Amino acid sequence: MKKILFALLLAMPAAVFAAGSAERIDFTDIDLTKLPFIEVPAAAAPVFATDTKLPETKPPLKAVRSEDYYFNSYILKAVEYIKKNYGLKGYNIHAALTHDINYGTYGTIKAIKAPQTMCVAAAMETMLTAYQIYANETGDYSLYNYLPKSSYERLGAGDLRGHIWVNHNFNSWGTADALRNFGMGVKVKFQNLLPGSFVNINRTTKTGHAVVFINYLTSDGKEQNYYNNKVIGFKYFSSQGKAQAGQGGFDYRYAIFSQFGCPEINNGTNIKRDCNVIYSENQNYLNTGMMLSPKYWTGEKPTVQSSGFSVFDGNYFNGVTTDDNLY
Repeated sequence: MKKILFALLLAMPAAVFAAGSAERIDFTDIDLTKLPFIEVPAAAAPVFATDTKLPETKPPLKAVRSEDYYFNSYILKAVEYIKKNYGLKGYNIHAALTHDINYGTYGTIKAIKAPQTMCVAAAMETMLTAYQIYANETGDYSLYNYLPKSSYERLGAGDLRGHIWVNHNFNSWGTADALRNFGMGVKVKFQNLLPGSFVNINRTTKTGHAVVFINYLTSDGKEQNYYNNKVIGFKYFSSQGKAQAGQGGFDYRYAIFSQFGCPEINNGTNIKRDCNVIYSENQNYLNTGMMLSPKYWTGEKPTVQSSGFSVFDGNYFNGVTTDDNLY
């Protein structure tokens, strides 16, 4: 029986360029030594999706398509569902999940201070919602057997939640790391992202955010699902903003890389801006990746040489984006 391997064809231009210029941007003016991460040893060299082969197929032979291999389509369905039903319920650094969420037949993951929530919990809620949509559509509930419910409730080194909450001692700098550490995802370079990916950003203001990538943003205010030299940032979905309902919680934002300043985005959407975002190929500063479809989860578990628990940093993940104080 022949083994057929299908390579991922995600290659795109690797450099970011200034809008209207043919010159490559110089990021040396960003003093990374002043960011809080410098006190933590650098993570091991990342393994990117472009270095990963699609799994071999077995008879009956059928090509493995990227839309089947990745979970992005269900993440996007979850974004739409959450925006419609739980959008703008308020941001709270002490809250997690806008509502209680059933974990298959294993019980309920309880919300804290619902319906408000904060950003890393927003990433986890998007995943859990995507699980429900996937299970309802396919009838496949086996994904709930992969990790115990407690892994989404506790913050230890062996818990997915502990990694999503970001803990450098767990070798997690964002949701993409968390998924990879548990064999549920792969890292993907920023210019190769597809809508429905996960991103953790860091800003020159020494703050950060956990988000779902929706589209690239160009210098003329357009959204597109591919990367080119007009890209100045990206559209994302997460929880941020003020505590009051209608002024914070799950919503869209435009992240703009610091090299491009903080331009007005006049495209008729009224989506607020999130400026001062650091562009870097170092995944400790711009952590990017995609979740795999459940049938391709590898069973890998984190090899963490550290004990203890993650603690949410409400000062760093404060939920404040550029336009929150202007409207």
